[in-house]
Amino acid sequence: MRYVLATDLLFVLSLTGARAQDGHFGHGHDHWHKDFYQKLVTPETKVSCCNLTDCRPTSGRTVGTHYEVKVDGAWITVLPNKVVKTSAPDHGYHVCAPLNFSGKPEHLYCVVLPPES
Repeated sequence: MRYVLATDLLFVLSLTGARAQDGHFGHGHDHWHKDFYQKLVTPETKVSCCNLTDCRPTSGRTVGTHYEVKVDGAWITVLPNKVVKTSAPDHGYHVCAPLNFSGKPEHLYCVVLPPES
């Protein structure tokens, strides 16, 4: 019985972690807001990237000559003018986008990429 409960718990935790890496709105925001997100500014307009729960950790990848990040579970191309020139404390991908994100790359507020190796 103990083995089944441990397996069930691991399964639930894996689902929670996967959701966080899909860039779902508000997920993981509270953990990062005070020390990181509230300091981010958009490269284009120099205003805050983050309003309430706009920013969150996500997954990312390099595709050819550009980056893509997951926003609400969908891969979105990162435009160069959306990249904030700073690294997150966890050295991971983070995205700031509105609640009703349109899926258009130009509607991202900003993106944080991991440091280059």
